[in-house]
Amino acid sequence: MKNLMLSCDWGTSSFRLRLVDVRDHHICGEVLSNEGVIGTYSQWQAASSMHEISKEHFYSQQLQRNIDTLSHKLSVDLSETPVVISGMASSSIGIREVPYASLPFSLDGSDAIIKRLSASNGIASDVWLISGVRNHHDVMRGEETQVIGLTALDNLVYTTKNITCIFPGTHSKHIKIEDGVVVDFQTYMTGELFQVMTQHSILKDSVLEKNKQAVTEIDREAFCYGVKQSSGCNLLQTLFSVRINQLFEHLTKEENFHYLSGLLVGSELRNLLNDRDSRIMLCSGSNVFQLYKYALQELSLLEQTVLIAPDRMDKVAIEGQIKVFENHKE
Repeated sequence: MKNLMLSCDWGTSSFRLRLVDVRDHHICGEVLSNEGVIGTYSQWQAASSMHEISKEHFYSQQLQRNIDTLSHKLSVDLSETPVVISGMASSSIGIREVPYASLPFSLDGSDAIIKRLSASNGIASDVWLISGVRNHHDVMRGEETQVIGLTALDNLVYTTKNITCIFPGTHSKHIKIEDGVVVDFQTYMTGELFQVMTQHSILKDSVLEKNKQAVTEIDREAFCYGVKQSSGCNLLQTLFSVRINQLFEHLTKEENFHYLSGLLVGSELRNLLNDRDSRIMLCSGSNVFQLYKYALQELSLLEQTVLIAPDRMDKVAIEGQIKVFENHKE
């Protein structure tokens, strides 16, 4: 079993555990859940108010339950298989806080900071926590491991002198890389703001999400209209146009849903127009890949953009974790 590794991507709102053969990087099996760090932290707070239990022990128990589930699913003993975790698990609301690495940050994995936790506290395996990266004005956890993994899948990250990698999400990251080194990055709260606006604001009654996966031509037109409207506007003012669209019947609630998405994504991507000399790499999962592609096309940025297919992006966290693990395991 010495060639096996448990790869854990423990994000803000999701949990993913995969058993990987480090020789050929084959994924042997996985378990997925919505037990993200924020939800787990809330559960620990509730549990600790009734029973004295440390945060690290609570998280370790949850991690072990998922390891046991995967072990049972694959009929494999995983009791001594090392667990490598990236994402929010190394944050102040995770298992244990690990200090951030600083910029510049090399993509060979050597600058990553890790904390090794020996098997204890309710977990039978050694745990390797990968920390995040900080600059003077921002932080990230998880994306640094993904961008390390990208270098294993696409040499363009190394060979291009100036490239900006776009990682859409709850908190989208724009990571600037020069000669294989991360030199800067910015966070955009695009996904979280969209969730707040559609679920908890006055705009929630002006939008309606259709229960389907494919983006129709009508959806695309509404989304691109939102991207256009994000030009040269004050977003705080333009957001109210979503309500006006519904009140004056300019758009249906379903179209308004995509219009709002376009407003926010367009606002996020417009800063890229200021750096025409930089290549762009879209590093997105399948849920928003097509929408970000439409937005880049609407902004005339698609020609300078490299598109990483969502199925390839599905593997970058594993590739990065293996690279960091191999660099630090001795």
